[in-house]
Amino acid sequence: MGAAGKLLAFVLWAGVLPFGMGLFVGSFEDPSERKLHIVIAQGYLASFALFECLGLVVLFTTALGNFALLVGLYGVAAAALSVIGILRVRKTGGLAPSPVTGAWKALKKKEHMHPDPQALAFWILFAALLAFELFMSYTHASYDGDDAYYVAQSVQTWQTGTMYHYVPYTGITTELDGRHAMAMIPMWIAAVATLCTTHPTIVTHSLIPLVFLPLADVAAFCLIHALLHDKDSKKRTGRMIPAFMSALALIQIFGNVSIYTPETFLLMRTWQGKTVFANIIVPLGFYALLLAAHRIGEGRSLRLPLILMVLVNLASGFCTAMAPMFAAFLFLAGSVFVSVAYRSRGFWKKTVLCCLPNVVYAAILVRVMLPNLLSGGGL
Repeated sequence: MGAAGKLLAFVLWAGVLPFGMGLFVGSFEDPSERKLHIVIAQGYLASFALFECLGLVVLFTTALGNFALLVGLYGVAAAALSVIGILRVRKTGGLAPSPVTGAWKALKKKEHMHPDPQALAFWILFAALLAFELFMSYTHASYDGDDAYYVAQSVQTWQTGTMYHYVPYTGITTELDGRHAMAMIPMWIAAVATLCTTHPTIVTHSLIPLVFLPLADVAAFCLIHALLHDKDSKKRTGRMIPAFMSALALIQIFGNVSIYTPETFLLMRTWQGKTVFANIIVPLGFYALLLAAHRIGEGRSLRLPLILMVLVNLASGFCTAMAPMFAAFLFLAGSVFVSVAYRSRGFWKKTVLCCLPNVVYAAILVRVMLPNLLSGGGL
């Protein structure tokens, strides 16, 4: 397969199929909820959650973790759910209008539009800043000390067909690495590399930022929409959103004040689970809570925010072993606040049900880590 074919395969597996899974999730929601940014966010959350669930089953039920089986199961399941999602959405009204799809439909109909010059200028500025980030990430691959573990783990999985049974630093076989095995993001990168027949190091450093950087902006876009919900006139809000996105892009570019800032992780450790959790999962978690609060205040259905909560909880374990605990705390504490603020007696109970996957995840993690804990190794 040539370079163009590999790039197209990467776009298919890391872009098109997650979007199709977003359509699958959206097909069970009200058609008015299927806005482009929500579908994209739901799609990647569902993709991460699917890979995490399948990966843990394969890891604990096969000898050495049968990676080829996991890739096959994930590929078939993701493709099937995407096709089903596309068909169901087409039958039930398609995507709902959004700032992007609405403008596109207006252009197709050749309607006369009068865009706000300030909003347009901010959107152009944001697009230029994002393009600069993508260009620099692709052409100036940054390397981090953690690559010796995470990238090497993806490469070893890609080469040996096993999962978490080799020491990345030495290459020797070992028992299941319980401390890291619960987070499947290195295996997902290896799976994408396998499906697009590209070396995992190339996928990690050159291609993954092309997906995760825009995805982080989508998560921020969802959050700012919720924060500005009915706070001002539509015209002013239309300016504030692109202004916020432009300011956020500047903060991302110049946020490297230490090696521990979220901005540093986003641009220089884009492929690591901690990056995905801090810059994508957490903003979407707050978005789900704010959306629930608005829906309670307006007396509307909570289906969308509850689905988002479940997906965030499932996808958090995909990133890092401790993430589900933080996600559960965020939702449980936030649900109490929302319940008190809006005098809703049932919301926190529904939130507890959404956090049940975190309890199961924690139980599995303790079981996997128990030998290490008993020997005094700690976490």
